[in-house]
Parts: sequence; structure tokens; C-alpha cells
Amino acid sequence: MRCFNRQFSLSSQPLHPLPLPPRGEIHLWYVIPDEIKSSSLLKQYLDILSPSEKKSVLSFREDEVRKKALLARALVRTTIARYQTNSFVDPRSLKFKKNTYGKPEVDWQDVPDISWPPLHFNLSHTSSLIACGITTYSPIGIDVEDKNRTTKNDVISFARRFFSPCEVDHLANISEPELQRQEFIKLWTLKEAYVKAIGRGFSATPFKTFRIHLKASSKNMSNISETAALKEYDIAVESSQFQTGEWQLALLDLADTHYAAICTQNDKFSKENLSPMALRVWKTVPFLEDMCTSGTHSVITVGGLVKQL
Repeated sequence: MRCFNRQFSLSSQPLHPLPLPPRGEIHLWYVIPDEIKSSSLLKQYLDILSPSEKKSVLSFREDEVRKKALLARALVRTTIARYQTNSFVDPRSLKFKKNTYGKPEVDWQDVPDISWPPLHFNLSHTSSLIACGITTYSPIGIDVEDKNRTTKNDVISFARRFFSPCEVDHLANISEPELQRQEFIKLWTLKEAYVKAIGRGFSATPFKTFRIHLKASSKNMSNISETAALKEYDIAVESSQFQTGEWQLALLDLADTHYAAICTQNDKFSKENLSPMALRVWKTVPFLEDMCTSGTHSVITVGGLVKQL
């Protein structure tokens, strides 16, 4: 396993710069909110936000909700600011804009000497984990879901409201309730990552309009049994509305507590010979500590073609 800057302590020092991910490589950074308790560190995070972000964060009445909103915005700013080339990028200086469907993007207009390839990012968060994915050239969508997530209705009733008929049938064929619930979470996470990657979101791309297809891998297993692990299958997306062959999906077991789905656009030069998704993962406490977790028990590939670096 090779990683940049496996661990370092920064305190209030500037963020340590990193090279941009090369074409086809994905960087994933995540924070565990319950592990960040320092009030002085949280104040540092608040200080790097824009006035409108501060106002939004401070509008939350509950302490924990306010803290997690703060960490989400701080993670985005500190993660993007790490990738510096010709000039230092202060996380305070970053500006954002939204596409037609509301997906946030970096607005680089006021950053001097920009000469690097386009950087894409995506954020996802639960109450117990926040993650930010980074790529160059290719759009990215990520989603994280707590493995203990529950639904108000039973799984099949909920799936019929949102999932395609094929996905509902797949879930209905799983008789063991816990396995069924876990498979539902995996599918939801993958579908969420896809709609975020194409930049449209759930409202513009309802989950019923496409399906996640679990294809038997080189093991030539023709059927998906209720006990089969998803890692035995490649993951594909099928849609009548969009060209889906250019999108690559992966599913991770992250920190032993969450599923993390990643969707990114395939390199146009390798469509016919799909290569593994190259992935580097860090657990971070911004301004304090970064730890590379790629290839450890904290990052387990559940499905898809992934090469952890």
C-alpha cells in the first residue's frame, strides 16, 4: 500500500499540499464527527467558512446538528485546498456555484494562476460520518449510508415507492430480513451516487427511472442467491433515459460502520477495456491529523472493480 503523507500533525498550521489525482484516480476523505471534540478546532473550522455558510451553520439550534453542518463545510474547503500547484489556495478564499440542478461546483474565476486540470468534488454525510470525493477531469458522485439505517415502512413497501421493478424483485427474493435490509441500503447508496455523479440529483432523476444491475463476475455465477456477497459481482447501471455505459460504480464498507458508493465517468480512452477504479482513502481531522486507510480493514471493497492504492 502506497499513500501520500500517511500521518502528520498540523495543529493550526496550513494544510499540507498534495498533488492532484491523476486521470482515473479517486481520492476519498472522511471525518468521524464524534471523534472531533476540541472547541478551539471547531472554531478554526468556523473561521474558514464564508459569511453565508457561517450564518447557515449557526442557524441550527441543536449542538450536534450544528457541529455536523460545520464539519461538512469545513471538510469540503480543507480537502479542496490541499490540491495546490502554482499557488497557495486558502480554504477561506474558495467560492462555489451550483449547476442547473443544484450540484455544487468550485468557482475558480478569482483564483490566480490556475493551470491545472478541472477538479471535481462531491460531498455526502450521515449523522456519524462525512465524506468528500475528489477527481480530475471526470465528474464524481458519492453517497454514504449508515449500515444500521432503518426505514419507517418494511423494506419491500419502501422499495416499491422508489426502486425499479427488477430491484424490488431482487429484494423480495431475499427471505432473511437482515440480509434484505442490508441489500436495500447497498442499492440505495449506489443509486444515490449515480444521480449525484450525473449532476441531476434525485428530483431530476427519480430512482425508478433506472436500475442498478449486479452482474456475475468471472466466477460465472448465473443467479444471485440471497446469501451471495455483492463483491462477487460487477456493478452496472441501466437506464432508458441516459447513456449509462460510461459510468463506473463501486461499493465500499467504510470504517466498519457505513457503506460508501462511488460513481465516476469512465476514461473515454478505456471504455472497451474497463480498468479498475484507482482509489486512495484518508480518514482526517482537518488541521490536525490525516491517516491513509487504503488497503486496511477500514476500507473493504464490497462490489465493483477497485484497486486500492
